[in-house]
Amino acid sequence: MYRHILVPLDGSALAEQVLPHVHALAANEGTTQITLLRAVPPVFATSVDYSGLMASDISDSMATLEHDAETYLTGVAETFRTEGYTVNIEVSAMPAAEAILDFAESQHADLIAIATHGRSGISRFVFGSVTQKVVQTAPVPVLVIRPKHTSE
Repeated sequence: MYRHILVPLDGSALAEQVLPHVHALAANEGTTQITLLRAVPPVFATSVDYSGLMASDISDSMATLEHDAETYLTGVAETFRTEGYTVNIEVSAMPAAEAILDFAESQHADLIAIATHGRSGISRFVFGSVTQKVVQTAPVPVLVIRPKHTSE
């Protein structure tokens, strides 16, 4: 039923707590493809004086962030690959929720498996809730895992 599972990760231990659930689902659902997605959108700070920065410095910083994201996802993917799954890694420059929704629709994912950070109150207002945005507008079912909090 879930042949292609999309797993958004942000590099945190909390987000990675969805992985055992993905393993279990993949084993029981005949999953043939898993895609690990990390969004690395450009960061724009309005209170910083950029007059001393060159465009190439900003470009180099983004390239480094994207490379680090790719390296991270490759490491996570190896666990699934050793079990025989086809695993793709994707790094997106879009904001997280938009990247997840765009990928799920354009690449025909059957399920999005995501962990929530469980923010509430002012923290949710300031940082937003990627998971909430995904659940409200996803074109496919969404499995949401509320992880146990670690000392991160």
